[in-house]
Amino acid sequence: MMELNKLLRFSADLICTIDGAGLFADVSDASLGILGYSPQELSGRSFQDLIVPADLDAANRIMAELLDGQLTVQMQNRFIHKNGHIVSLQWSAQYDSQDGLVYCIARSGKVTEQGELMRSSLEDSNLRYQYVSRATSDAIWDWDIVNGTLYWGENFETIFGYQLAGVPSGIESWTAHIHPDDVQRILKSIYAEIDGSDTNWKEEYRYQKADGTFADVVDRGFIIRDTAGIAIRMVGAMHDISERKKGLKEMKRVTDDLYKHNRELHEFGYIVSHNLRSPVANIMGISNLMELDKDEPETISYCLKNLKSSVSRLDEVIKDLSKILSTTDSSMDLIIEQVDLAETVRNIRKDLAEKIVRSHTRINITPGTFRVYSHKAYIYSIFFNLISNSIKYSDYSGESIPPFRCKRGQHFKV
Repeated sequence: MMELNKLLRFSADLICTIDGAGLFADVSDASLGILGYSPQELSGRSFQDLIVPADLDAANRIMAELLDGQLTVQMQNRFIHKNGHIVSLQWSAQYDSQDGLVYCIARSGKVTEQGELMRSSLEDSNLRYQYVSRATSDAIWDWDIVNGTLYWGENFETIFGYQLAGVPSGIESWTAHIHPDDVQRILKSIYAEIDGSDTNWKEEYRYQKADGTFADVVDRGFIIRDTAGIAIRMVGAMHDISERKKGLKEMKRVTDDLYKHNRELHEFGYIVSHNLRSPVANIMGISNLMELDKDEPETISYCLKNLKSSVSRLDEVIKDLSKILSTTDSSMDLIIEQVDLAETVRNIRKDLAEKIVRSHTRINITPGTFRVYSHKAYIYSIFFNLISNSIKYSDYSGESIPPFRCKRGQHFKV
């Protein structure tokens, strides 16, 4: 009996007996901490006085079942604390017909409520995680480094095409699909971070999809460490950047094309400035001469003849430049044709006649036909620049430029 009294005094649970009329008989000291009533205050009082009215019917039904012979019941109901707030209690009760008493043990329902709150919070967190995983365009992953398991979010299936039900739970579900040329670099990178002290990891690589193609991805991970700094878990997200990389490649291609066209435009401008300069200068010189000697029939006749030749030459140059311009904007293909070098040099000699005379330059052209396969305007520009620069930068006034020599009938392709 002494041991029973000690149990009633020191137990953290509310231990009590209730008679057939529903009145408290013996009550443990824990009643004061749980309900705010001392054992003396509860003794002889009906348990129905303390139950929340909404729970009373269920409590009376269970009491009736106990008195009717059901051995043991477990239940939960709410009691009104002495200070007025509600206390949830978990009961375990058994009826002894010989004593005519119901033996009860009640434990505060706070633990159960906390567990329920934790369970509800965990469910909410999992639900939010699922929603975030679906809403993002990333494949979320969670790697348990200690146990070697890897969890993939739902978007892994959407982005890469693998059925989650058939994906292995180990790290091989990731490593097996990294491009062979990238796998060693990526594994070295991630394990260097795991073995180090940092918490953030990021890499770009190629990852194989279920259809066999490779996607360009950027992968970010956060490392979780224990108190000793050992990596125990890693969570992250893999983002498919294939379209962005494709866009960057296309942008580079457009940029390269613009640079190429700009360079061609500069080259065209250079050709225009050289190829048009001489015919225009000749026409201007002839016009001035005609103005000075307009009363001399022989001079006029000579000038008209040369003017016609210069205008014809100018027209030919403009047509050739038009072909080059059409080629640069892709409206037509550049025509490769036979070009007579001797004729080209003779035309240049006419166009540079004034400079040749003033510099006492002598250009010897070997008789015959010397042909190359190229575009006439390009060849003209090349030889025009060679000859005009030779005249301009020559240190030996009056000496002739070495003649351009090749065997008669020999063809070159430029």
